[in-house]
Amino acid sequence: MSGLPATLTGLQRLLAAGALSKREAIAAQRERLDRLVGSWPCVVQALSTASAATASGTGPLAGIGLAHKDIFDIEGRRPGLGHDRGRPEVGVATAAAIDRLAVAGATQLAALTMAEFACGATGHNPRFAPVNNPLHPDAIVGGSSSGSAVAVASEMVYGSLGTDTAGSVRIPAATCGLFGLKTTSGLISVQGVFPLAPSLDGVGLLARSAADAGQLLAALVSGAPRRAPLAQPKIKAWLPEGALHPQVESALDAFAADCAVQDRCASLPEHRLLTALSEIVLYREAATTHRDGLLSCTLSDSVQAVALPGLVLEPDWYHAALRDRPARARAFCEAHLRSHDILMMPALPQPIPDWPTVTAGGPGFDLRQLLALHSLMGFVNYLGFPSLVMPIAKDARGLPISVQLMGRPGAEETLLAFAARAELCRFGGEGPTRYFSQTQG
Repeated sequence: MSGLPATLTGLQRLLAAGALSKREAIAAQRERLDRLVGSWPCVVQALSTASAATASGTGPLAGIGLAHKDIFDIEGRRPGLGHDRGRPEVGVATAAAIDRLAVAGATQLAALTMAEFACGATGHNPRFAPVNNPLHPDAIVGGSSSGSAVAVASEMVYGSLGTDTAGSVRIPAATCGLFGLKTTSGLISVQGVFPLAPSLDGVGLLARSAADAGQLLAALVSGAPRRAPLAQPKIKAWLPEGALHPQVESALDAFAADCAVQDRCASLPEHRLLTALSEIVLYREAATTHRDGLLSCTLSDSVQAVALPGLVLEPDWYHAALRDRPARARAFCEAHLRSHDILMMPALPQPIPDWPTVTAGGPGFDLRQLLALHSLMGFVNYLGFPSLVMPIAKDARGLPISVQLMGRPGAEETLLAFAARAELCRFGGEGPTRYFSQTQG
C-alpha cells in the first residue's frame, strides 16, 4: 500500500519520527486513492491538493488525507448528494465540520458516493457505478454513507465523515468491519450539510480503529469541553430475545462475557415506541425537505419511500414526538444508563446480507432482511445519544459481526476508550480492517 501504514495513528507516528514529510505523505495517499479507485469506484470527484497549505501545516492531522460523503459544502462547490456529481458555485463556504478538520491540518482528497439524498439503508444508487464491499463481492455495503465505508475499508483513505439520520454511518460501518461513530445530537455543527430530517441528522465518522476515530473526533470538537473517559465503565447488555441470528447471538454472548458485563436484559420495553417516534420524525421532516420534488413527481423511488409517508402523517403525531423527546430521553437514561455507562447491543441482528436479498423487486428479496438493517438504529437518533459500532467477530462467511455501544450524551470518549481496549484484545495492533479483509490490493 505505497509503504503507508494501516492506520491514521500509524502514519502520525511515521510523520512525527521524520520518516517522511507531510507533503510526501499526502502525495502517497493521493497516489493510493488514484490507484484503488478503479477497483472501488466510490469517488464522485477527486479534489485538488496541489495548493493545499495543510500539507506543510503543524496541526495534529497535517499530512493526513481524508475523503468525505458528498453531502458537505466545499468552498466553491455544491455537493452532488448522490443525485449528480455536484457543481461549482461562487460564494459556497466549506461546511463547518470539514473546516474543523482542515484547521487541524487534514487534506480533503475527494467527495464520495452516497445513497441519493441520503435515503437508502443498502447504499445502492443506480445513478453511479455499484459500490462493492471490499470484504466480499456479494455482500451489501449499507448506506447512506456507502462511499465513505468503501473508501475507508479498502484503505483508500484513513477516515471519512458521513451523516447519520437513522443509521447511515453505523450500518455501513457494520457491513465493512469499521468503527462508525454517531455523535451526540448537536455536538458537531451541521452547517453546510444538506438536511434529510434536521431533528435526527448528525455528522458521524468512519475509521479503521478506535484510536483513529478518536483523532478525528478530537479535531471536530477542538476547543469544546471534553469529558475524560471512564477507566472501567459499567456495562449493560441488551440482547433482543428471539430477534438475533444464532451466529450473531453467539458472538455477542462471548463478547459480553469477555467484557465482564454487569447486567443483561432480553428486552428493551421502550425500543418499539422510540423506533416508531423516530420514524414519524424522519418521514415528516423528509417530506418537508423534499416537498417540491414530491409534488412534481421528480424524486426517485428510494427517496419517495422515505419522504412520501410524511405527507399523510398526522401533524399532531409529529409535534407530540418532538415535544415529548426530552422527557423520553431522560427516562431512558434513568432506566438504562443511570447505573451503567454503556448500553451494549447488536449493530445488525442478522449476518450481513447479499445484494439480492435486500434489493426490492428482485429475485430473492426479503423485506425482513432489509428492515433488519436499521431496526436497532433509528431510536438512538431520536434519543440524540452517541453510539459507536465496532466489529467483534467473524460470521460463517468470514464477514464481520458488530456490536453497538450507546452512552449518555457526551460519552464519546468513554465509548472510544472502551472500544480501543476491546479492539486490542481481539485484533492486536493492526486493527480489524486487515483481519477481515479478503481483497486488499
